[in-house]
Amino acid sequence: MTIRPFQLPHDLDLMHSLVMEGFEYPDHPEWSVRPDEKESMTDGLQAAKRMWPVLRVLQIVSPVFRDALRGFLYEEDGKPVGLINFMRQRDEPEWYVANVTVLPAHRRKGIARQLVDASIAELRNRQAKTALLEVVDENLPAVQLYQSLGFEIYSGSVEMDLAAGAAVPEPSLPPGWTMTPVQLFDWQTSLELAKRITPADVARYEPPMEKRFRSGLIRPVVGKLMNRLGGGASKRFALRSPQGEVTGFTWLGYRLRAGGVNYAEISLDPAHPELASFTVAHALRTIESLSPGRNIQLLIEQWQ
Repeated sequence: MTIRPFQLPHDLDLMHSLVMEGFEYPDHPEWSVRPDEKESMTDGLQAAKRMWPVLRVLQIVSPVFRDALRGFLYEEDGKPVGLINFMRQRDEPEWYVANVTVLPAHRRKGIARQLVDASIAELRNRQAKTALLEVVDENLPAVQLYQSLGFEIYSGSVEMDLAAGAAVPEPSLPPGWTMTPVQLFDWQTSLELAKRITPADVARYEPPMEKRFRSGLIRPVVGKLMNRLGGGASKRFALRSPQGEVTGFTWLGYRLRAGGVNYAEISLDPAHPELASFTVAHALRTIESLSPGRNIQLLIEQWQ
């Protein structure tokens, strides 16, 4: 048994193949990554490989890029059978743990625990203050593992899927309300909404503070370029009241090349539930107009 750090960019293809196989759940196929999702993930990997010379330069000057893809591989008899990765969130001592992956034939051996243990130890060495991760709530062994290591459940999200070509009603706004695009370097709009609507239990771990939202100049440009190289693009929209108050925020990620899946994330002020139908319909119809014929995944926080 060996746990070793990622060696990048050499390990990128290996990491990708492990995730593709490791995100298969024979006993729970509803948790498995779908073929269209795999297409989008594969294109994202290819974009990272093409961008690596640029990312390498940025790693020299920026902690966020330097720590964008850290992690460990677990090898058994010289064969990689598991991985975990963690990345710094912005310039803060906040990290995100992702892709805790063990191949199906090697599960229930304690490999995931060892990978998470190694990651937590590394993050403590880096003076991390917070580590966040996501897990399928029905995957009770994984939930219990993370809780035994000190993680707390503080929020959740609901993922819904819309089949390609499904009918969506025409969105209609009340008089005086507007839905307008948000520009690339505009982080203030999403912060304004988050400050007003984020529940206290969520704000404990994801405080709506300027330093968490301020994007600078480099990251939006690099993100846009990575997205384009990966065959995709994105748009953001703000919903405003007649008085100009931000009441909703929508992020859309859509495909520009064949295959893959489209995504939508929505935040809406709970004080205006009557605008939910419009906000969802606007997101789905906009994606369909930009990238028709693909499944759409809609992500909404549970408290929404």
